[in-house]
Amino acid sequence: MAHREAILTAICRNGSDLPEPLPYLILAIENQAHIHYAISVKNMVYDALQYAKQVERAIAIHKESGDYHGTNGDEYLSGFLKSDRLMPVLTLVIYFGAKAWDGPTSIHEMFEEQDPKILSFVPDYRVNLIAPAMIDDGEFDKFRTTLKEVLSFIKYSEDEDKLVELIEHDEKFKYLGRNEVDVLNACANVDLTPDKEEEECNVCKAFQDHAKKARMNALLEAVKNLMNNMGLTAEQSMDAMGVPEEEREMLVSQL
Repeated sequence: MAHREAILTAICRNGSDLPEPLPYLILAIENQAHIHYAISVKNMVYDALQYAKQVERAIAIHKESGDYHGTNGDEYLSGFLKSDRLMPVLTLVIYFGAKAWDGPTSIHEMFEEQDPKILSFVPDYRVNLIAPAMIDDGEFDKFRTTLKEVLSFIKYSEDEDKLVELIEHDEKFKYLGRNEVDVLNACANVDLTPDKEEEECNVCKAFQDHAKKARMNALLEAVKNLMNNMGLTAEQSMDAMGVPEEEREMLVSQL
């Protein structure tokens, strides 16, 4: 999954002396399921294209309205007037992986070792990155949506004990939506199955079901290996492994 989400326009509301709310920022969301080692260049190009689009729009508006009258020759040739302004473009990268992001997060980090004097003349571009492994536990509460649960789950998806503790202590995991569960299944290597009739998923119960299914699959493979490699019967294999009686019928049915 590497997807650039909808470009949003942020509106200035509180603390403004302007009579009406006005847009002041263009926000783009870049979703990454894998570490992108050239993300700085990729996002810099995207942001530059957004700025170019703003310039082109300003030029088109001036041509349509014919308001070049009274401007100087430089403004006319530029098409972009001295009084024209751009909105800042901010790209936020959200990495949906459990391992630590080890890629560069700026253009300067992508260079070989350089003379600092030269680098001082080279514009840098830094990535605004949200990665689960970089977030301290106390900082997850800063999220006001279910992104908190999704990212915290992904952070601990490779530590079963901490993951179980997390989902048992956060009540919102009992009512997680299907879209969020789809993200967890795709990014955290789990197989959470909500009830078909329900719009929400009890992740705690679904994870228990997932863990039980994974355990049964592992037992099944182990029994098959003993039968194939040691010549044991299914019963002998399960005896050797100490499989509880209540699980034996299910295993036999899958052999």
